[in-house]
Amino acid sequence: MRLFRGQRAWLVQRISALLVLALLAAGGLALLLGPPLDHARWHALATGVHGGPLIMLLFAALCAHAWVGMRDIVLDYVQPRALRLSVLTLVALVLFAVLVRVLLTLAAHFAPPG
Repeated sequence: MRLFRGQRAWLVQRISALLVLALLAAGGLALLLGPPLDHARWHALATGVHGGPLIMLLFAALCAHAWVGMRDIVLDYVQPRALRLSVLTLVALVLFAVLVRVLLTLAAHFAPPG
């Protein structure tokens, strides 16, 4: 808990918000300015050398942003310590499961170059 107190939590949330914004803007521009999309192009974008890591970075930043926001809400509004710990544990598990699911999905479809 001490890792995300005060200034650090604020900084993590702002940096993660900027990362999410930048990655979504870059993805939106790529979709708007690139050729028309079909399944093969989507697959190539998601499993490419840059696409997979950028998708993972997007979801990591999104989960970090969500963690700080949910943590602050729980700390402000859930008073009993046992319930607070339970809710924070559940939030952390869900966010971790999202990251694992994205990683496994990308790994299952990754096509090495060549």
